[in-house]
Amino acid sequence: MIRRLAALLFIAVIFLAGCKEEKPRVELTPADKELLRTKADEKIGIIITENLPALFAGVVVFGSDAFVSQSHRLDQANLSVLNMFGNAAILLLNSPDIPPLLKEPSVKKIHYLCRQGALPRLDPAFEMDVMRRFGEGKETEPVALFIRFREPPGEKDEKLVEAAGFTVQTRAGTVWVVTGPLRYLARLLESDRIIYYEAASKARTK
Repeated sequence: MIRRLAALLFIAVIFLAGCKEEKPRVELTPADKELLRTKADEKIGIIITENLPALFAGVVVFGSDAFVSQSHRLDQANLSVLNMFGNAAILLLNSPDIPPLLKEPSVKKIHYLCRQGALPRLDPAFEMDVMRRFGEGKETEPVALFIRFREPPGEKDEKLVEAAGFTVQTRAGTVWVVTGPLRYLARLLESDRIIYYEAASKARTK
């Protein structure tokens, strides 16, 4: 019995040690660091430096029309295109996909958008507007959004919205109107309590 308990304890220690093992950080060259600084947002930088393998939707901004000039190149690179508008595209990316994209002269910016399964929460028209604004470099300008919660929202939801960089304008049941820059949209999309996002162009903004 004692031997059996000792064996089980040994297995448990090995299992826990394996769970705590961290992936090695990626050593970047000065050139790679400069590309991250100039072409990628903070979340992309974390994904690369921390070597985090996880599929996510990213907004990639090109120097010219994405469909006309990039479709063949993206197909050759075996990258999944989720949507395109103007000079921007939403691609399904993983950590190894990013360095080659950053080195492409045609790529101007790469922005983290959301986890793989969160993209359907965006209203299709709003998704197109997101690409248009990122493509035009207007992701820092405030926009008004309708956001719909899964359950009646409360104080913790207001704190969540404010922590994400948005301001609550109006409340109507499970639907709020919030304003903030699209560069922070990824923070809102991390919450599973918000199930739908739609443009609110007629909403009052500050």
